[in-house]
Amino acid sequence: MHALERVPVWTDAWRASGRLVLMLDFDGTLAPIVDRPEMAAMPDRTRRALERLMAMDGVTVAVVSGRGLADVRERAAIPGIAYAGNHGMEIEGAGLHRIHPEAAAARPALQDVAATVEAALEGVDGAFLEDKGLTLSIHYRLAPDHAEEVREIVLEAAGGRTELAVTEGKMVLEVRPRVEWDKGRAVTFLLEQMQPPRDAPILYLGDDRTDEDAFRALRDWSPRAEGILIAEQPSAESAAASYLRDPAEVGALFEALAEPRPL
Repeated sequence: MHALERVPVWTDAWRASGRLVLMLDFDGTLAPIVDRPEMAAMPDRTRRALERLMAMDGVTVAVVSGRGLADVRERAAIPGIAYAGNHGMEIEGAGLHRIHPEAAAARPALQDVAATVEAALEGVDGAFLEDKGLTLSIHYRLAPDHAEEVREIVLEAAGGRTELAVTEGKMVLEVRPRVEWDKGRAVTFLLEQMQPPRDAPILYLGDDRTDEDAFRALRDWSPRAEGILIAEQPSAESAAASYLRDPAEVGALFEALAEPRPL
């Protein structure tokens, strides 16, 4: 189901419970996917609609991203909210502060891998490494013909390290500490701190494989908690309950939620 069809249900639940919780991925959700991560930006229309929505009673917002915490905070630039960076391994804002201790302890191993991978990527035009502190992202969107070569470089450098894990996203490989933590656990942690009423609508918007952990966590949280997949075509395999086609429709959803409705 398209998410805009669900707006009346969510606004009725918001009115009845007094709360609306929005948990938002950044890249591919709040901001369109771009060739280089430093170019990503939230569209003005989306920002204006979100600001209008946040000015309404009972709205709580958090951003949950694979980006490093400082990076996503700077790019989203939404004051007064909680940010979860590096897939929730670091959380800060709205009175919260948490860094996963095992993830922090894996930093020396990540530095070793980063040095090895960066040296190997010098011969792969268009591929580059992004060091996010607690994780590494190796991007090859600008080098799609070298996807397998990049994969081999990363696996050779990190695959044999028991304290690290390699995962794949949209034209990116990620090297992370091998810890029991993901966006789903981050969402659960945030909700435990927020303590919304059990009948409050809780929406998580995301576009990538890592967001599926959050979608599943919401299904277990309450009947009013659900995921919204950002994708041109909805996937039957997704744990999301509805979808939006692209980040532009995310802005349209914020506008629809902020639209005054008769009592």
